[in-house]
Amino acid sequence: MNEWTRLVRTVAPASPVVSVDEAKRHLRVFHDDDNADITAMVAAAEASIEGPNGIGIALSPQTWRMSLDHFPCEIIVPLGPVTSVTSVAYTDANGSPATVSGLRFDLDASPLRIWPARDTAWPEIYCEPGAVKVTFVCGYATLPPDLRAAILLLVGHFYEHREAVTTDLKAVDLPMGVSSILERYRVGRFA
Repeated sequence: MNEWTRLVRTVAPASPVVSVDEAKRHLRVFHDDDNADITAMVAAAEASIEGPNGIGIALSPQTWRMSLDHFPCEIIVPLGPVTSVTSVAYTDANGSPATVSGLRFDLDASPLRIWPARDTAWPEIYCEPGAVKVTFVCGYATLPPDLRAAILLLVGHFYEHREAVTTDLKAVDLPMGVSSILERYRVGRFA
């Protein structure tokens, strides 16, 4: 099992990063008949970008927990931007819960890598699934304007193309600008 499937969001964002009113302005919709649909489209656009199923970013502040079966040489956090590491907890060799103190990491790195304190090693653990739990906070305090534009472009695409299949003779793909914007933010793209 890889890191992507071992992530659990423990605290969700307070609200969507794009409001229904903002999406309606972008779509030039001046009535409330489609509010529920537009709300769902904003959620779908954010979900397609955010988290382990998207490009590995958190659009707004939220808390995640990553489970590992053991301590690797370095712990790589596959989401970003990470703003803090809350804890690295583990089950010690006696089967008791414990927490690692003295961690080293660089919050500017993407993806974030965590090591034990200098001149120390990771502690010995009890061998069991999920013996190591890394809790961290990630997400933008202020969403970059181009990511906001990518969400709005996706909402516009979803609004105009509501069916999964079309009988039109033209193929309709996601706007090229969306891919270009998102690729700049993909976590670990330099790794």
